Amino acid sequence: MSVHDRADHGGHVESADHVSVHLTACGHEDAGAVFRSLEAAFPELEEESRSEVTAASADMADRMVWCMVVDARTRTVPSKGVPVALSAPVSVDLFGAADPVRQVRQELAAAFDVEDQGTVPGEHELEVRLKLRPSSAG
Repeated sequence: MSVHDRADHGGHVESADHVSVHLTACGHEDAGAVFRSLEAAFPELEEESRSEVTAASADMADRMVWCMVVDARTRTVPSKGVPVALSAPVSVDLFGAADPVRQVRQELAAAFDVEDQGTVPGEHELEVRLKLRPSSAG
């Protein structure tokens, strides 16, 4: 395994071109809208790349973390900015190498109004927190 590969919690090795996308503070329909916009921009040739995890805390049992891995190598041409409907703002965390994270952020910004809420640089990865709102374009 090279320094540009990493293993997820299931032992699956992902390349440096993969971006882990975690959605919180949203329901199933909004998570699906975000994931569909990313799947259109980064079509996967492999198996389903989504999952959901219930929060461990009992007082937050109704909260979910919606996860998806995006392979930035599969990016089609950059999106033209087709707005996607959301019923409420969605919190997004992106984890990965800087350029693939930037590409995923660009695609999200093409479909939603994006508010940057912080960036944490690491040695080989970048963590970016965003808030998505329905796009005011259109």
